Amino acid sequence: MKTWIIYLVATLMGLATTLLLGQFPAYATFIQSASTHLIQFGGFVLFPIVFFTFASGIASLRKDKMGGRVASSTIIWTILPTLILTIIGSLLFIILPTKFPASSSAGAGTSAVLEFIRTTGEYTIASLNPINPFYSLASNQGMIFPICIVSFILGYFLKPDSDIIRPAYVTMNSFSEVMYRISSAFAIYGFAFVYIIVASFFMQLQTDATIFVAPRFMFTLLLLSTIALLGILPLFYGFLTHFKSNPYRILYRTLGAQLAALFSGSVLFSSPMLYSLTRNNLGIQKRISSTTIPITSMFAKGGSAMIAVFTIFSLIYSATGSLPEVKIIVFIVLCSFFVSLISSAFLGFGVFFITYLTMKIVGIDLANAEMSLVGILPLLCGLGTLLDSYISTLCTASTSFWLETEIEVPYEDIL
Repeated sequence: MKTWIIYLVATLMGLATTLLLGQFPAYATFIQSASTHLIQFGGFVLFPIVFFTFASGIASLRKDKMGGRVASSTIIWTILPTLILTIIGSLLFIILPTKFPASSSAGAGTSAVLEFIRTTGEYTIASLNPINPFYSLASNQGMIFPICIVSFILGYFLKPDSDIIRPAYVTMNSFSEVMYRISSAFAIYGFAFVYIIVASFFMQLQTDATIFVAPRFMFTLLLLSTIALLGILPLFYGFLTHFKSNPYRILYRTLGAQLAALFSGSVLFSSPMLYSLTRNNLGIQKRISSTTIPITSMFAKGGSAMIAVFTIFSLIYSATGSLPEVKIIVFIVLCSFFVSLISSAFLGFGVFFITYLTMKIVGIDLANAEMSLVGILPLLCGLGTLLDSYISTLCTASTSFWLETEIEVPYEDIL
């Protein structure tokens, strides 16, 4: 059975399990604890995948002099979709102004979230301290940037331009192939993890209950996400590929990774699946997936920025009863864009981090009203991560299209 079907079934089963057992405290404790550990396990799997495949991919691109075009595509997909989506988020809010709901658990986890942001920032800075590459790898707590730096240096000098280097290049390429086998196994059997994560996701929403008392906010938020997922991003992809490639085909063939991103709120968990799905289901070369996926996973945060912008305007409207001035709206959009570039360091709290820091930069004081989003943070971060993951997927596909290296994979051969 294909992965996109299996992951849909796992999603429905996770929802059904929570509806049946969600009233039992023991179930809630177990499912949420298991979900947290499984999401962390995704990062554990991703780190060696990035280290070996990124180095191999850089060396291969240098060998065939394709690095410049891949870098150009990655930069385009990092900057333009983020700006477009943040603007779309602000425009939709102006058309359909919506007050942010008063969460039943508002502020319940405020101190923990702020402490997480503080300590994560310290760990991130420490991991970038160039003491030695092994320290950077060992001190990394949830961001693949330090790994990419070390791997890039290795891959850059691994270019097989002499006989003495070629054996090392072949060895690294072999390790890269092993990592893709691990990725395939994670994609095929990861539905069991997603089942538990989905159950925990709905458990948290059911416990908070905000979604049941704020229909207008939920409708507008889901409408915005749907427009971005099925309208704006496919249109942007079509424009870059001259409408010769189907973005919806890309979506359903990588649906397992997209669902994993939605319910986990973590690109570290969904990215290992994305490696094998882009290669086996979309026919994208290994060296392209190996380089575009980690870079866009770190910096292409258009979805999270869009959700954060919508949240900021909703909080302001809820607190003041009016929309901010146009210049304030523009400033918020620009700040959200720049803050989103570093938000990947804050795993699972990206939307909160963008919202919180943007409001501090702009000087908006709502008497800590922004803490009310803690209750529905899984939903906000999940939608943002879903769009971020889809941006990363489309970037990989469009890069392959530009380089004319993609291979048509028959439906019966996909995972």
